Amino acid sequence: MPPRISLRSRLEYDVDRVLKQLESSSNANRRFTSTMDAYDAIQRSNSSLKRQKKKPLEDAIDRVLLFHKQEADDSNDSEAAIEEAEAATIQGDDRYVSRQVTKLGHQYISTTGAANSAEQSHSKKRRLPEGSEGAPGIKRQTNGEGSTKNTVTTQKEQPASKSQKPSRFTVEHVYEKKPLGGLGDLLAEILRLLGGTLKFPSSYEGFGGYNRPTGIIISGPDGMGKRSLVQNIAFMLGTMATMTRSMMEAFDAAIAQAPSIVFIDDIHRCMSKPGSLRHNDFHAKAIDLFMQQMERVQRSKAGGANCIAIATTSNIAEVNTDILTGGFFEETVQVKLPDYDARRDVLDKITRGSTLGVDVDLDEIARMTHGFVPAELAWLTNKAKILAANNLSDGDDTDLRGVDWEAAILAEDVEVLRPMRYRVRSKGPVSMDDFKTAFGKMTPSLRKEGFSVIPSVTWDQVGALNAARKQLQLSIIGPIKRPDVYKEFGLRQNAGVLLWGPPGCGKTLIAQAVANDTKASFILINGPELLNKYVGESERAVRELFQRARSSKPCILFFDEMDSVVPPRAHASTESGARVVNALLTELDGAQDRSGVYVIGTTNRPDMIDEAILRPGRLGNQIFIDLPTPLERVEILQAIYRTRHDNPSPAALEALAKVAQDPRCTDFSGADLDALHTKAAHSGLERWMQDEASQKEIVDGDWEVALNNTKASVKDPAAYRNRNRNLA
Repeated sequence: MPPRISLRSRLEYDVDRVLKQLESSSNANRRFTSTMDAYDAIQRSNSSLKRQKKKPLEDAIDRVLLFHKQEADDSNDSEAAIEEAEAATIQGDDRYVSRQVTKLGHQYISTTGAANSAEQSHSKKRRLPEGSEGAPGIKRQTNGEGSTKNTVTTQKEQPASKSQKPSRFTVEHVYEKKPLGGLGDLLAEILRLLGGTLKFPSSYEGFGGYNRPTGIIISGPDGMGKRSLVQNIAFMLGTMATMTRSMMEAFDAAIAQAPSIVFIDDIHRCMSKPGSLRHNDFHAKAIDLFMQQMERVQRSKAGGANCIAIATTSNIAEVNTDILTGGFFEETVQVKLPDYDARRDVLDKITRGSTLGVDVDLDEIARMTHGFVPAELAWLTNKAKILAANNLSDGDDTDLRGVDWEAAILAEDVEVLRPMRYRVRSKGPVSMDDFKTAFGKMTPSLRKEGFSVIPSVTWDQVGALNAARKQLQLSIIGPIKRPDVYKEFGLRQNAGVLLWGPPGCGKTLIAQAVANDTKASFILINGPELLNKYVGESERAVRELFQRARSSKPCILFFDEMDSVVPPRAHASTESGARVVNALLTELDGAQDRSGVYVIGTTNRPDMIDEAILRPGRLGNQIFIDLPTPLERVEILQAIYRTRHDNPSPAALEALAKVAQDPRCTDFSGADLDALHTKAAHSGLERWMQDEASQKEIVDGDWEVALNNTKASVKDPAAYRNRNRNLA
């Protein structure tokens, strides 16, 4: 049987007394279910306990809640035994009644006897003989009718003379499910892994207890709700979650009170692998001790103790491989970054019960919060509520923003503030403007790690380039949008594509339009960020880059000017450059799961990229982006004009055909056409500044000035076309 829990110190007795008083005084017959709830209730009460230090008080609350749970379980067992005894009494079985009542007496003694013996040994008090006043035992009494009954008497417990060393772990009993959104099938997947071990251990009979999972790791970025996910699992499986601080004590409590979950938060902080910045001698000792305790858990499963370890980490690459490969954490579950649908689900749950304005569009908020984790979405919503609360009116729906009451507060002008105090109210519910203002005040953590906002560039802003668009539709856009169709045709996922050609032809613009079309996560990589002079750091940067991409798939990794990142290894200027090429080749080969991760690279010099990168299966799909033809120049210039001008007239767009097909625009790239428009706009602005009565638009004379002052930037277009023929 698991060891009995008893109260050991004066502080624990006081906590027990105060909690019972608080529970009985509650109108709703409240029962404290977690340490934090009980601690907050004590702090709000008039009890002297709130002057205690937080750590010893929390540890005492932990033990008292365990003691209460044990009492509740004993009470249920006692009621069942009493019912059996009453039934036996009706049938005349006096011996059965005596045995049952005696059993209850011993059960009660075992709860308090351990504490009494420990206290008496510390205080050196003489033990009273059993049967004397104050000593625990079973008395047989005779009533007036001559019948007998058994009663339980116990010695009143004395507080310990020395304060017990506070426990360094927290036992949390989870009695409610927290609202979580955006997790998809993750919760169901974990329940499938753990349900048999914790809820239905008999399902493993015939296979041996060691076949049951011992532990799993939940990996994902900070703010994804991993801790809340574990608490929900504990609630749904009817287990307790042990938040470990002192490892041996925590495992003792978990095994004794199975079914239970041993929860290790941020395991990479205390069990990092050798060679990492965090690893030290303490980590090595912690890993050895943890492996010993996990072996205990494995052995305990054969005895019927249903206990499992769950760890969370935001960087699984830093976790020591010994605990990952030693049969302790058999399963690794990846928490994916929320995509649009997941963010919409999270916003639904966060705003449930909130008063939102009719203009609030959660779909638009979900679209513009790419890269936000659930914790940041909660912050965004809370910030919007604060802004709405500060948007005041005078009770007659008159907006008071900008009124001198703010200056009156600063000046402490009582004459102005007193009458306003009773008529100033919040102007209304949370509006879309409040969300947009809050959105502009924060940068999500993942964007600081390389994630970019999904580009706003659409295909309407990309003129011409239809051939490149068609190839990208087959290589990247189609597999992301319709992966089932590609699977039916037996098409494997390409690693990505390489866009190359003369500078200024729209290679970067195309990559942005692809990301916008697919609504995929977009990570922009600058070559120097991957290079590090320390051995192994460049490879680690590449691994972490692809790990982030896998956690947010579908994801597009965009390498601009890729020749600076993966030059030919034979001509690499530094050793770190060659190491980056080797690490990137390993990732592109798909040694790890690369599904949903695509690479788009751009360059002007494909001959300056290591040839191993360009083989089929990696970036074997190379798309040449040539200078536009005269008709394509018309489409590009019209796209530029539509992007820069609001509601352009059809006549203005038609006039652009003559400009784009002018012989002076021969060999113009897309960047040259953009510069042409800029010079024409400057000419029109100067004309208007001299005569404000003139037209506020670009006229033929402005285009003429621009054509005479703009030159093609690509000096040798034939060289690129010859290189394309050689590569083909």
